[in-house]
Order: sequence, then structure tokens, then C-alpha cells
Amino acid sequence: MFQNYVKVAWRTLTKNRLYTGINITGLSVSMAACWLITLYVWNELTFDRFHERADSIYRVITRFKMTGSDDGLAVSSTDLGPRLQQTYPEVLKTVRFKAVSVATIRNNNVLTNEGDVYQVDKSVFDVFSYRLLFGSKTALDKPNSAVLTQQMAEKYFGAVDPTGRILHLNGHPYMVTSVLRNLPANTDLRFNILLSWQDGPATAEDVFDTSCFTYVLLNDQTRAGGFRRKLAQFDKAQVAPRIKALGYDIKLEHQLQPLSELHFVEGLFDDTPKGSRLYLAIFSIVAVFILLVACINYMNLYVVQAIKRRKEVGIRKVMGAGKRQLLGQFLGEAFLIMLMSTVLSLGIIIGVRPLFEQLTAIPITMPTWSLVAGGLSVLGVVGLLTGLYPALFLSSAQPVVVLKGQSAGVGRQWTRKSLVILQFTISVILIVSTLIVRQQTGYLRSKDPGFTKDQVLVVNVPPEEAIRKKMQVLKTTLAQNSRIDAVSLGLNPITNEAKASVVREVGGQKTEQMVFSAHVDEAYLDLLHIKLKTGRNFNPALISDQKRAILVNESFVKWMGWRMNQAVGQTIRPSANDSLTIQVIGVVHDYHFASLHNRIEPMMLYYGTNNPLHVLIRLKPSNVELVRSVWESLIPEYPFEGTFLDTSFDKQYQLEAKAETLLSWFSALIILISCLGLFGLVSFTAEQRIKEIGIRKVLGATVGQLVALLARDFMKLVIIGIVIASPIAWYAMHQWLQRFAYRIDIGWWTFLLAGLLAIGIALITISFQAIKAALANPVKSLRTE
Repeated sequence: MFQNYVKVAWRTLTKNRLYTGINITGLSVSMAACWLITLYVWNELTFDRFHERADSIYRVITRFKMTGSDDGLAVSSTDLGPRLQQTYPEVLKTVRFKAVSVATIRNNNVLTNEGDVYQVDKSVFDVFSYRLLFGSKTALDKPNSAVLTQQMAEKYFGAVDPTGRILHLNGHPYMVTSVLRNLPANTDLRFNILLSWQDGPATAEDVFDTSCFTYVLLNDQTRAGGFRRKLAQFDKAQVAPRIKALGYDIKLEHQLQPLSELHFVEGLFDDTPKGSRLYLAIFSIVAVFILLVACINYMNLYVVQAIKRRKEVGIRKVMGAGKRQLLGQFLGEAFLIMLMSTVLSLGIIIGVRPLFEQLTAIPITMPTWSLVAGGLSVLGVVGLLTGLYPALFLSSAQPVVVLKGQSAGVGRQWTRKSLVILQFTISVILIVSTLIVRQQTGYLRSKDPGFTKDQVLVVNVPPEEAIRKKMQVLKTTLAQNSRIDAVSLGLNPITNEAKASVVREVGGQKTEQMVFSAHVDEAYLDLLHIKLKTGRNFNPALISDQKRAILVNESFVKWMGWRMNQAVGQTIRPSANDSLTIQVIGVVHDYHFASLHNRIEPMMLYYGTNNPLHVLIRLKPSNVELVRSVWESLIPEYPFEGTFLDTSFDKQYQLEAKAETLLSWFSALIILISCLGLFGLVSFTAEQRIKEIGIRKVLGATVGQLVALLARDFMKLVIIGIVIASPIAWYAMHQWLQRFAYRIDIGWWTFLLAGLLAIGIALITISFQAIKAALANPVKSLRTE
């Protein structure tokens, strides 16, 4: 019996090659797209989940709370970890990661700067499950020890065991004691080199030395909620008295963040770029839409074919076939199509995965058994759901009705029409969403930030005092060259996350609050073309400017409650416990020193060139090598590294850029699948009305009139889909735009363009088959039974 089902199913599918091809193509492409999206979402949701005790690992963050401000830092004080482990027995281990700001490695007299180098506690391997390639987990027990990743080991020592070898880093020798296998792609705790922790002398100010990431491993019986309460008591009993003893009116709190949630944390300073749960939800919905559209195609085409098979069903029922047998036959056909589609989709996944990884900038990995199990699950569920409706429709046909040649009723036609409307509703929603995301992303990139960021090279300065002293010479040397427009020294001059305290008086009450700040020199404003609204720029010849002068932005003036024409000459106090006052000498126009996700906040610019961490250089085109040569001649002990400011600025919107790219591809895919289904339905309609077309043509109907006849009913369905989709798309994108402080207005033309695109694509699809039918020889059409 089963063999007979398979034979009949195969004959039916090969007999209707057009519809079978459309179904298999649509289903295989949609299943491949769904699985790629699923793999992407899975990778995002499983960041850092490979650690054996991931559920018991937490990061401790710091919040500085003052009147009117609440600032969160991903880092914490250097002495917090040891204090927590000594105080609470439920804290099994703590690990501190302290970034080495500049790590220069000398290898065979070649200097190389390496990023992601950290000092860590020796307990790192007790907390995190990193896989060892060479060495042991006691690798960091001794001072001046270094652990390399496999990639770093091969880079500097080749494909041999480097344990016991010496690595010269920042002029100091470190012994390589272990090598780790390369880290998984889905981890936010990325590093290239780990160095043994070096504790400095303890001071009272350590409570404010927030320079390391602290992770705690709790025992399995400890609930995070209970320990959070203990952490609040710890802050009250041990942290608050230390701050008060130093004379600061600041409330410092520590909070726990689960390791599994770190990938989606936003709004913390000193943190790495993260993922977005919102975008994962959007992509998941898109995946469902893609599969839904393909299933609608399948059901629609299967039902229209059922009309051609109604006599077959009637005869089989008359011959004694029961409903269960017919259901088995038609579900078998559906399952066979799903099986072929699944196999083909696996091939598509393997072929396009490199391109998908390039688009998402994330290597996609997943265990093979999960992929196979998931594919079989999709095969079963989708095959059952999509095949059930057509099978019930066919098996429920009455022999007397179908053998008389009567066709499906109005209700069945409206079911098919409703499914077409749903298809194009989904398509238009995605088209509108893609257009709006593209507009917003373009707006973010093109909006005037209030300064000129093109051709500005940013060079990071090593922290060594001897190197910083050479920066003034570097500035003078570069500024004298005609191929360099301007040079400025500073500390966190742009896209910065630094804050400083200031005393603000509101309603007669003085409070100390945190405000964005940076240290710049007199060339900063001219280099970035930042305009002064009132007052003057810094003058290095004035001693007062170097110590007691400040520039502020317009938002700072408004925040302080000053009148703009009275801002210059105002004095501020950096701290409530400090008698020092600083005078405002100028007000600059507001400019976007941070992402356009947030509104421009109050900003203070201090004068400071003694300890610069950044050099800004405005170049004339193609003069990077000039800067490199000057750097190497003055500072041969450190390699030159520079990045362009516009590139760094655009990185703030990489999530939006990724969403734009993926939505564009997925929208095109859904439109393609919808058009495949529409093509099949038009083909069937033309076949059903072939005699009518022949008669009309004999009576003088033109090709245009015949095409309009066939296209009219389908275009009505497309237009209804556009009408339904427009308010849904508007609401969804309006909500998405609320996450940006600066955003576009959704224009009516976006919906018009999306509608015209949908109509145009649908019309091309319909016209192709309609013209073919209209050009057919009417003599053959009328002789065909």
C-alpha cells in the first residue's frame, strides 16, 4: 500500500512539473532562509553559553548616582573582586580583567600593536571554560606569565608548542606558560593575550579606580536575587563609608548582570558593541513570514490543482476508497515535496552560508545533530500543516458533485484569494520596513554632526609618560608640513564616554552631577570646524586658560539655566568639596560627540595637552604615509596606528546597517516567493479560461484587453494587500523609530513607492503568463478539450 502511494504521488508530481517546480523552489529557498536566520538568532542568543557554569557567572557593574544623574559602568574598582570573595562564602571565585591600553610586541626587531590584551587573575580558568592547547590551568600563577590564544601563538612562534618561550611586550619579558584554543565566535569576552595580574599598592582612592571588569562565580545553591540584596548591604556597609571618608557626595552601587545577558546590554560605558533583542525579534518574525508565504503558495497551488483532479477523487471514492486512504495519499504527496525541498534547502544553506556570514559579520556555527534534527522537525511540521488543508479539501469532495463537473464554490475561491492577499500584505510590510530602515540609516550617516569628520585621522597615544612628552614635538612637526591642514592633541576629544563632575544650582539648592567632558587644545575647534557661538577659544599663552578656563556647549548653558548672552564669564565648581572655580570663556554650538541614538547632552571642554591620549590630524587626501613616517622617526619604539574619524563614527550604527542589509535581502526573497505563487495561479487561471480567451480573440479582443482581463482580478488582491499592510507597517516602523533621538519623518511617498513596487512586480509576473495565453492560437484553444 505504501509503495503504491509513493508511485502515485511521484507520477502526479512529475505530470505537473510547473506547479511541482514552483512549490519545491519556493519551499526550499524559504526553508534555507529560515534556517539561516535561525542559525543567526541561535548564535546571538548563545553568546558565552559554552562555559560549563555560565548560569552561575555574573559581571559586577558600577553605578555612580548623583542628584539628577545615574551613570552605569561595565567596569568596577580593582579591589572589589577580592573583597567580595573574602566577605561572602557563596562567592566561589572572582576574576578581574584589566585592559592593557597599548600592547606593543617586539618580535625579531619588528614592532606590532596587539589589541585585546588583559591582565587577569589566576582564577580565570576556574571560572571560565577555556580549552587548553598547550600548558596547564596554573599558567598564570607566577608573575610575568602570559597565555596566548592559538592564533597569537602561531603568529609569533609558528605551529609549535611555545610554552617556556619569551614574549617581549611593552619592553618587558613575559614567559609563555599556556596556549588556548581559538575562542568561539559567539563570545563577548574576546582577548588575544592574558597576562598575570599585577597588584599595585593599595590606596584609599581604590574605590574610584574603576579600571577592570569583575566577574563572580556563585555556588549553584545561591540565588542571584538573594546575593543582590547582600551586594546592596555590602555597598552600604563597606563602600559608602570609604567614599564619605574621601569627602565625596556620591552614591556608588554595584549590580549583577548574568553572563548570558551581557550580549544585549546597552547604555554602559566601557562596553563592547552588542547585539539587539529587538532586531532578533524582527528577524525571527521575518523568518516566519518567509516560511508562511511559501506555505501559502503550496496550499494555493495544490488546491487549484485539486480542481483538475476532482474526477480522479470521485472515481476513487466510487471504487471504494475511504477518506483515510485519500488523506494518506495526498499527505504523502505533500510529504514528498517537503522531503525534496528540505534536501535542496540544505544544499542552499551550505552554498550561501559564506555570503550570509559576510553580511552579518558573524561566523555561523551550530552542531550538526541540531541542524539535522531541526530540519527533520521542520519537514514533519510544515509538511503536515501545509498538506493537511489541501488533503482535507480533496478527500471531502462528493463523488456525485465532482463527476457532474461542478467546481469549487465561492467559499473555496475566497480562501485562495485571502491567502494571496495575505502574501502581498506581508510583502508590502517588508518593503515599507526596508525603505524606512534604509532612510533612517542614511539619515544617521548623512546628518550634519556639527563638525567635519572627513579626512580626520585619529592616532592613539601610548600611556607611557616619555612618549606623551614627545606629542608636542610631533604636533609641531606635522603642523609645519603643507600637506597637513591641522593637528590637535586631546583626551577623549570625540565619540567619547568620559564624564566629570560639576556643581549645579537649581532652585537655590546646589548639587554635584556628572557631565560629559574632554581635554582639548587650541587647535581642536578649527580642526573639526566647530563654531563658537559666543566668547573665545583657548589661548595657550594665558596661564589662566590652562588651569581655570573652560568651553561649554549650548546644551550645557541651557542645563545650567543661564542666558546665552550671559554665559561667558560664569564660573563653575568641579566639586562641592573643592573651592577651585573655573571660568567659562566661550560657548560652542552643539555638536554630536556621541551617537545620534541620544540627544546632545551638556558638554565641557577643558584645556589639556600634558597627557594626551589622542592626536587628531586633518589630512589632505592620501597623506597617511607622511604621518606614519614622521611618527616612526620621532617614536621608533611604538608602531604607528591610526583610524579615520568618519569610520569610527559610522561604527556606532553598525546594527542598523546590518538590519538594513538583511531586511533588503529578505524582502526581495519574500517578493520572489510570492511572485512564484502568483505565476502559478495565473498559469492555472489561463489554462482554465483557455476557451474563453480563444472565443474573445476570435471576436476581436486585442492582446492588451486579454491581458487586462486575466490581470484584473489578481491586481485587486494586490491592492487590497497594500491597503491592509500600510497602517500595520506605519505603526511598526513608528515604534522602531522611537529608539532614535534624531529620526526621519515617515512620508506618504514611502507607502506609495512600496505599493507601486508591489503592483509593478506583480503586474510583470502576471503579464508574462497572460501575454503567453493571449498570443496562443485560438484555433488550437477551441479544439482542445
